[in-house]
Amino acid sequence: MALRRRHQTIRSAIGLALFALACLANAGQPCESADLGCAIFNGQHAIPAHLRDDDRALPDWTTRCINCHTGKQPVESFAPLLTPSYLLDAISRRGGPPSRYNPDTFCRVLKDGVDPASVMLRKSMPNYQISDTECAALWRYITSG
Repeated sequence: MALRRRHQTIRSAIGLALFALACLANAGQPCESADLGCAIFNGQHAIPAHLRDDDRALPDWTTRCINCHTGKQPVESFAPLLTPSYLLDAISRRGGPPSRYNPDTFCRVLKDGVDPASVMLRKSMPNYQISDTECAALWRYITSG
């Protein structure tokens, strides 16, 4: 059982790393120095992270928001586009009941991988060791549209 879990963790980490490599072309433009949220989203301000059930730190370049939450259409993204309407509107996500994000539930999903409807995100979504200040800055950046 432990060996199977280890293999799943390794496959998840490898998949995340390969996908992040494929997304390097999506690197964002440099942010204004005062815009911490932009710097976090684009990976210019790294936030330590790991996969659920695995305490090993992921490389910084694999955990940038822009790696997975980008693209002009949802089908072009590995993960949902992070837009004000996606976060603020009451919609059903991952088969759960309609819910909306607020600053607290947004930080919870980043830290623990649990969305506002208490539905667990996929294991490929890193769990971040993000401070309240960093999380608030990222929330403002994404929801300011």
